[in-house]
Amino acid sequence: MLSMNKWPWIIYGFFITLIVFTSLGDIFFKDSSFRTYYTILLAFDKHYYLVCILNILSILINVLAVLVVFLYAFDIKSSIKFWRVTFFIRIGLDLIGNFYDSQFIKAAFFQSIPYGLTCIGAFLFPILPSYVAHYIYAFMKPIKTK
Repeated sequence: MLSMNKWPWIIYGFFITLIVFTSLGDIFFKDSSFRTYYTILLAFDKHYYLVCILNILSILINVLAVLVVFLYAFDIKSSIKFWRVTFFIRIGLDLIGNFYDSQFIKAAFFQSIPYGLTCIGAFLFPILPSYVAHYIYAFMKPIKTK
């Protein structure tokens, strides 16, 4: 039986699943803005392959973020060492592997500072709880509930 404090995590798990799989679809759908962006960049400079690969790895590692949210919500035990390593990989890839999103945010700041700050919030707000769940699951002892 699930405790009542786990239901928000389950609901959030479905929410983050939608976000992550939408991003994952951007990799595979031919007409996505993500693919168009990198097609144009690569046409001008082949060195953008590394940036593109880092962006794709960031999207793929975020699929694990969905999994860890559900592992935490359903209190399923697994390899803590694996999740500790992936936590730091996620942070690293989110910092260097979101070139497309960072260029969007940079362009937003050229429009206005409040719009740029709003865009940062719009990108960060949905994924921050997944980092909280990932951290709690990997680094803190689970809270025993009766």
